Amino acid sequence: MRVLARHGRPPTAGFTLIEVVGALVIFSVGVLMVIRLSTATGTQMRYAGVSSELAVRAAERLDSLEAAPFASLVMGVDVDALSVSGLEYQRSVTLTRLTPLLARVDVILAPVGAGPTYTATSYVGDTW
Repeated sequence: MRVLARHGRPPTAGFTLIEVVGALVIFSVGVLMVIRLSTATGTQMRYAGVSSELAVRAAERLDSLEAAPFASLVMGVDVDALSVSGLEYQRSVTLTRLTPLLARVDVILAPVGAGPTYTATSYVGDTW
């Protein structure tokens, strides 16, 4: 027995219009999710690069203070501005004397607008 379609013709193989539209909707949602994910990943990668550069800048400042003679260090706060990957930052270096032979150095790199913040702490000392 042969099945005939509406107009007396045999049914043809293929997809209905509703199946095609449903598949396109699912595909479109998937593509939009991938685009959104790639945008978020790009932002995270940019902030990761900025954070790495901030760590290097803070380490350079700490190294320069650790290399200086202890007697020449001026206790207090020193604030300056710098630009990292197009983002403006304020660098605050605080020297606090803990004992006559030991001082704590805090370096804080805070964004003026949006961006990651970086903080580093070290200790410098004089010989006995």
